[in-house]
Amino acid sequence: MKPFLTWLVAVSLVAMLVVSGSAATPQAQPKRGGTLIYGLSTDPPDLDPHVNSGASNGTIKMAVYEGLVKYWHEGKIVPALAERWSVVGQSITFRLRKDVKFHNGDPLTADDVKYSLERILDARSGASLRGSLSVIQSIDAVDPLTIKVVLRQPFSPFIAYLAQPYAAIVSRKWATSGVNLRSTMMGTGPFKFVSWEPGRSVKVVRNPDYWQKGLPYLDAIDFVPFADDQTRLTALRANDIMILDFTPQEQMNAIAGERTLALHVDVGIFMCIIFNTTRKPYDNVKLRQAIAYAIDRDAVLKTIFEGRGRTITGDVIPKGWWAFNERLEGKYTYNPEKAKTLLREAGYPNGLEIKLLAPITYSLHTRTSQVLQAQLAKVGIQVTLELPEWAVVLKRHVDGDYGAQVRGLTAGINDPDFLSDFYQSDRPSYAKQVGFKDDQLDNWLEQARVVNNPVLRKGLYEKIGERALDLAPWIYIAWGDQGETARTYVKGYTHWPGPLGRYSGYSLVETWLDR
Repeated sequence: MKPFLTWLVAVSLVAMLVVSGSAATPQAQPKRGGTLIYGLSTDPPDLDPHVNSGASNGTIKMAVYEGLVKYWHEGKIVPALAERWSVVGQSITFRLRKDVKFHNGDPLTADDVKYSLERILDARSGASLRGSLSVIQSIDAVDPLTIKVVLRQPFSPFIAYLAQPYAAIVSRKWATSGVNLRSTMMGTGPFKFVSWEPGRSVKVVRNPDYWQKGLPYLDAIDFVPFADDQTRLTALRANDIMILDFTPQEQMNAIAGERTLALHVDVGIFMCIIFNTTRKPYDNVKLRQAIAYAIDRDAVLKTIFEGRGRTITGDVIPKGWWAFNERLEGKYTYNPEKAKTLLREAGYPNGLEIKLLAPITYSLHTRTSQVLQAQLAKVGIQVTLELPEWAVVLKRHVDGDYGAQVRGLTAGINDPDFLSDFYQSDRPSYAKQVGFKDDQLDNWLEQARVVNNPVLRKGLYEKIGERALDLAPWIYIAWGDQGETARTYVKGYTHWPGPLGRYSGYSLVETWLDR
């Protein structure tokens, strides 16, 4: 059996060993009932299940929608709406669970799966996974509970992409009835959508017909957005909310010592600068490299993350992953003299002025941009900060309306193919939006996802990392802790490890209130 198929089958066998409908055993007997008040870092820009509008918004979507498979404890991929799947050649056949119902009472069928995947592949939908799933050649509803997907070529991370929340299954009948998927919701998940009052709340209630019997424990969740981090944290300490996402990094050490609060965090977010390489002066690789050498990453880690994390002086593939390349460590260390030399070679012997975009919504981004502003000034780069709200930053990013921006990101899947979103020119997420294109990187990324030999695959990612660092369309700064803080009576909540922490919203199905 070829390694690609071996990998898919291995995932399938592990998944089928999971007991259907069972949850992880809590340390105490869960109590049913109650409403969880969840403090969001930003108001949802939209409710479309196929659009990634940020991890905060994704938490809401994960409560209402589900895909064929999903990430679960310890980052494992387990069955969700598909109870099992099998692989023959480049065909993957999914068998759906019986008696799964949408929130309006309609049964889940293979036709709904076919419609959902086709909607993701439709450029008009703006679906975030369109590029990742474009490897799909055909989708066939074999019978009401069986869906067959044929791939154009081997694609090692296919199941990992399907586990993302943005591969959600929607009802064909409902979605084509004239409803606006950006402003209302209806899925198969543990909670049913009730209302959305922009700027005030998104309310969901328990789905009594959820296929995982006995779950969820909560009666309801109120997702409440807040204008800034400090206001959210004050509301948590006052018990006005019960849990919040994106705990301010500068507060983590203090929170860890508070008796009434529980910190659910892990190293899972990295700070970086993204350049729009179609705009001057950011089309100049020597300028980008100069900025990379002008950053004191140790100071950023200490100031922004209070030492909770590690600097990134090489590739962004997380340490400990099979594709991590130790040889690239130390590529960009703090070297202001080299930065000044590169600035002269780039044509800026007297320095220059630039603008740096960052969302004021998140103190992590704002404070990072302020530290960078001071550091870059030391080599002659005068930085003007642009600090609008998150929704504005998101739109400007999609429109390519910026020159350089500070972002906090993570690996989208537990596979190095997440780099395709950053560097591959035809992906609709980052590289295409910022106009970055390199034929060699495009070619290697394509090879890496279809090659059968794992040793050759690792070698390709080593070359990808080295070339990407040389071209510097992104500048990586530091990995840091990220996660949630809850009142101690919030039980059964789990923060997924590492890069998968952005999917911790899945664990709300097991969350309960000990009060």
